Amino acid sequence: MAAFRYTVLRDGARREGVIEAESERAAAERLRADGGRVVALSPAPAGAVSHSSSSPRWVEVIADRLLIRSHSVELALRQLGSLLRSGVPILTALTALARTSPPRLSLALTRTAGVIREGKSFSKALTLHLPGIDRVTLGLLSVGEANGTLDSMAVHAAGLKERARKTREQILQAFSYPAVVMLVAMGVGAYMVKSVFPVVMKFIASSRRATEMPLPTRMVIGLDAFLSTYGIYVLIAPFALAVLIIALRASERTGEMVDRAALRLPLLGGAFKFHANSMWCLTLGSLLASGLDVLAAVDLVRDTMSNRFYAVQFDRVRVMLREGSSLSKCIEATELQRLTPLAHTLVSVSEEGGHMDASLLEVARFSEDQLNRRVALLSKLVEPAMFVFVGGFVGLVYFGFFMAVLTATQSAR
Repeated sequence: MAAFRYTVLRDGARREGVIEAESERAAAERLRADGGRVVALSPAPAGAVSHSSSSPRWVEVIADRLLIRSHSVELALRQLGSLLRSGVPILTALTALARTSPPRLSLALTRTAGVIREGKSFSKALTLHLPGIDRVTLGLLSVGEANGTLDSMAVHAAGLKERARKTREQILQAFSYPAVVMLVAMGVGAYMVKSVFPVVMKFIASSRRATEMPLPTRMVIGLDAFLSTYGIYVLIAPFALAVLIIALRASERTGEMVDRAALRLPLLGGAFKFHANSMWCLTLGSLLASGLDVLAAVDLVRDTMSNRFYAVQFDRVRVMLREGSSLSKCIEATELQRLTPLAHTLVSVSEEGGHMDASLLEVARFSEDQLNRRVALLSKLVEPAMFVFVGGFVGLVYFGFFMAVLTATQSAR
């Protein structure tokens, strides 16, 4: 390949570098496919290396993750599926989507089309130029490319992203209002402890007679002393816990332990379980409906499970399937029977009568309905629990304050 020195305008900035291509025309096409407008292009001296002044790769990865919204990718996948189902070629479809997408996603789609022109697969091109895309979507799209069902797999991937987004929105909605109330109440209580209490205590200390404070007042004073000494650690603790969980989940072994413990949490564990059940049943059912064999479908489901404990169970299922066991026997021999008993029952029946994909999709709908019920229950229980906690804290602060004022008044007589 020959080397060509180029100057392009991309994203409003002038960028220079060296690119390798078979010809000057091929180099110009690649640069334009990457979203750049070619200003100058000429053969580079022998031994020249690329010194593009564009941003480093890691900067672009971070920018893509921050600027490309999940709902934009979801909409693009739905539109892509519709265009492909209508018979539109994938390059034409990507070009059309790039014209209607937000700027950063539009650039990623344009670059993806350029990589596809070079002979790479669609899923590989997305991995290169859309780093924020999840493993589930990539796995489904790669299967769709392999068996010719890319249109339905794109729509299915969009449906999974929509379900995950709605679940997040429901959980955030359940916790947002109580969290705001708690923060406001904690702020009022902190103001009382830090600004009002010192004045009262100074007045009491200046009294001629030593006065023993009532128990509520001593409790508030002790709380003030504790927060003054350890308050910074109390604030850091939630963030440190989140970082610790992320670090533990980065490892296969500790990640399995963390995800298994999460399934046993009161209230939240049920929501995590029903969400995972809905995802794996929906994905496996859709893959089987697309014509994929059971072993290949289970391989993909295992790679797309975000819960590592479920992923380990599918590792065992995969091994047993290779040894010749049926899917129902594999589920029965793993924790999946306990986690998804309805799936085991329906799969056992459908293996003899057929329509296993329909049975799994039915389990997915049932699990999704149970997930919605659990999230609704969480929203109903979180608010009273927050009100009890906040009311107890604020009540203690105010009661301690008024008891201190009453004691100070009596000692002054």
